[in-house]
Amino acid sequence: MKFFSTVVIVAAGSTLAGCVSSAAIQKNSQHTVISSYTEAYNDRDVAAMSALMHPDIQWLSVEGDQIVVVADGKADLVAQMTDYVASPSATTSLLGRSVVDGPFIAVQETASWLGADGSTAEQSALAVYEINDGLIVRVWYYPATQ
Repeated sequence: MKFFSTVVIVAAGSTLAGCVSSAAIQKNSQHTVISSYTEAYNDRDVAAMSALMHPDIQWLSVEGDQIVVVADGKADLVAQMTDYVASPSATTSLLGRSVVDGPFIAVQETASWLGADGSTAEQSALAVYEINDGLIVRVWYYPATQ
């Protein structure tokens, strides 16, 4: 099963003596993009998700010493997400800790869903997003842990 998750993050800028550093602005910008994408994901709003995707977006899965291309291009990812959010196994996601470095934001994502017995199940994973001009260019998704 292809597993896509994104999560919600609250962005906060820092100020010092009334001035906002460029690093704080960049961090806020990265968080805003990921937060908006996650909100759209949790709302099953593929159009809003698509608005945050670069035309050449790539969704990559890191599997041991291999990187597998899960989606290559906006049309490919939109088609996959359209099918995925319509499935009964679709998840909701929540962002945890994050680190911003230049155009990259690494986040801990926790996905949750209802199991067959009605109980809530969850798992977390690390994802690294590359953001350029307010659009998601690339996502590296690492194996989930329980």
